[in-house]
Amino acid sequence: MNFTNPNAFWLLFLILIPILIHLFQFRRYKSLKFSNLYFLSAVNEEEKRSRKLKHLLILLTRILLIVFLVLSMAKPFWESEAMQSEVNLVVLDSTPSNLNIAEGKTNSIVEQNLSFVNQLYEKYPQDLKALNQSAQTVEPYGDISIQEGKSQFNLGKILEENEKSEKLLLLSDFQKPVVDENLPFFQDSSKAYVFMPPYLQKPNNLMVDSVWIAPNAANGEKIKLNIRIIAIGNSEEVNVSLNNNNNNQLIGTQQVELEENGIAILDFPIERFANSNSRSFQLTLDGDQMEFDNDFYFTISNQERLKVLSLASSQEHELINTVFENDELFELKTELLNNFSFQDLDEYDLVLVHLGNELNNFASSALRTYAANGNSLVVIPENNFDQFPFLARLGFNEVMLTNKSNQNTLVLEKPDVNNPFYKNIFNSMERNLSMPESKLFMKWSGGQDLLSFVNTYPFLTVSGVGDNIYAFSVPLTEEYTNFTRHGLFLPILYKIAFSGKKENKAQYFYLDDEVIEINIPNLKSGDIFKLVQEEQELIPDQRISGNQLRLILPQDDIKSGFYDIINTKTTRTIANLALNFPKSESENSYYTLPELQELFQNQNNIAILDSYDFASIDDYIAETKKGFPLWKYFLVLALLSLLAEVLIIRFFK
Repeated sequence: MNFTNPNAFWLLFLILIPILIHLFQFRRYKSLKFSNLYFLSAVNEEEKRSRKLKHLLILLTRILLIVFLVLSMAKPFWESEAMQSEVNLVVLDSTPSNLNIAEGKTNSIVEQNLSFVNQLYEKYPQDLKALNQSAQTVEPYGDISIQEGKSQFNLGKILEENEKSEKLLLLSDFQKPVVDENLPFFQDSSKAYVFMPPYLQKPNNLMVDSVWIAPNAANGEKIKLNIRIIAIGNSEEVNVSLNNNNNNQLIGTQQVELEENGIAILDFPIERFANSNSRSFQLTLDGDQMEFDNDFYFTISNQERLKVLSLASSQEHELINTVFENDELFELKTELLNNFSFQDLDEYDLVLVHLGNELNNFASSALRTYAANGNSLVVIPENNFDQFPFLARLGFNEVMLTNKSNQNTLVLEKPDVNNPFYKNIFNSMERNLSMPESKLFMKWSGGQDLLSFVNTYPFLTVSGVGDNIYAFSVPLTEEYTNFTRHGLFLPILYKIAFSGKKENKAQYFYLDDEVIEINIPNLKSGDIFKLVQEEQELIPDQRISGNQLRLILPQDDIKSGFYDIINTKTTRTIANLALNFPKSESENSYYTLPELQELFQNQNNIAILDSYDFASIDDYIAETKKGFPLWKYFLVLALLSLLAEVLIIRFFK
């Protein structure tokens, strides 16, 4: 046993006070008259012995009271393993996942840990140094800045710059990468560490995994936004809302409740648009247990008009062309088949070929190459069609005209609603639906029939490796069919058109992305762009390659949310950049207290505190400096001595 304040033993002279009181007790006696003195001598002897024992016990309790009080003031302690080194370095984890609410607390983990740092600075102002995970100094009572863009825990750099630090206190949420990526340092017995994990059980979370757009071809004027949400751990009922940040308009809300570790895919229909600006959207998850990463940011760039080319020999096809006269969605160009410059085919998203008996080898080769590249090609025969080899090379086999005697009008078979082509066109087919009628013109084998006659002859067939080549078996004129006046005509043509359109993706990035690539038209090599978010302006490292802008973000300064990409020369906003918390920060991969105790159970250089509060830290540091304190126990013994004296005086006869 050692003593912090051995000078207190001078106070042991106070033991003389109860001894003197015991030796010099002046009593007053009363005279009692007895009628018979026969037993007086025996009674007197017995009372003397009883009083003597009682006084000795009282003396003993008083002496013990003084001794125990003096010992508590001398602050005795046992030497412990913790005394091998002192806690002199605190590392505060300020990565985004520490914004979660600490278990059993009302503040976030990082706020709670910062309060611990402030209290440590108050109590040990000369002995401690506090850093964040990037080795930057944490000032007492300063505002902690969450480093959203840099989630890596750089323990190697911290130890290298603080070689003299003997023992490190780690204040973190203990995500698994924090421990796993630094195991070599923790296993080095030349350094000592103290952990205080905030979780006894893994926390639950709900995160947006991905966002993408799928075309809704029912009317061609809407696109469907799909959202994939993942429950990590147990889930609750959560309200998911989608907002257009350009005009602060609420697009819609949906309720979702997932099973444990479940997945849900939600969809929101949003309007197509063809203006020059992109749109910014924000997803918000709102629930009682939702405390972190509740917002997800993404942009959708302008939906450029679909470029459609109509090629015909000489006849006009106004009825079909009217389908693509919506200037908001389409840019239609009509050309004569024999006069068109086929080297320009790749500029178009969809090519309609009204094919008769004229098609030279160059045009045939150019159209086949266009289709082979995955572009959408539609072949519509004219009444003088004879280009059978061309269709054969596109995947339509055994092409032949039907006999004129068989060119009777037949009804088309109802389409198969389970065919993926008809997704979003209709979900079910009415039994009494009147189908269009048509004459037979030609037939073939191969490909997949999307529409067919009741006698199984094809009417509309799709072929090609990418299902991008469509062919009608009948001229789409009033002479042959009423299909162009039927309700199926418009949605099917729209579906064909947009199946070849590569929709602009919902675009979003994460703060830990090393390089961000954005396609921007009409870029110039000398352009310099800056990122602006409210009052913050940044000029990141950047490269321009063609129409691609590559940005290397300054990790220490970047935040989640939207940034305007502004041309510094023209001051014009050319795009929006949506940045989100790193995905790894949202995943529920934490070490709980029991898991850490099991992981480091055989390592003497690591101490794991059982309670998540300042008292645990304070007690451990006190033990580090002064060993295991015993003064509290001696103070309790002093109080027990005082109680014993009271009991002896009260009940001992």
